[in-house]
Amino acid sequence: MINQSIKKIADKHDILSIYLFGSQAEAGIRYMGGETVIPETHSDLDVAVAFERPPADVIRQYGMLYQEFSDIFDPFNLDLIFMQEVNALFQYEILKGIRIYEKNIESVDEFEERIMKRAADLQFTKKALDKEIMEAIEDGYIEFEYSPNS
Repeated sequence: MINQSIKKIADKHDILSIYLFGSQAEAGIRYMGGETVIPETHSDLDVAVAFERPPADVIRQYGMLYQEFSDIFDPFNLDLIFMQEVNALFQYEILKGIRIYEKNIESVDEFEERIMKRAADLQFTKKALDKEIMEAIEDGYIEFEYSPNS
């Protein structure tokens, strides 16, 4: 029932793939499987959507999808992410979650491969920048004050 509802939403909104990720992903999967689930307090069910083509009106699309997914995944509080709206490192973290829908496996595999390549490039650049910053701090080029009580 839930899988059919997700497919209907995906078809209606031109969605390529949908993922559950974060601390509630496994509970979301169990819920989709028909189990009674009590969501963790203070934790959302993170749902990420990748579109075949980014929507023209992102805010309107977000509102519609948020409502539709909230109805499906009640009793969870939802955190909805549009993958085209976040950076490659965040996208990569999403891919570590659970894919619950794919329109076309080949297209989704290509999409995920592009994300992994961009994330690897960004990770390399981030590590190099972090190293330069640490060296600058150690050499006294950058100073900062730290006060644990402020």
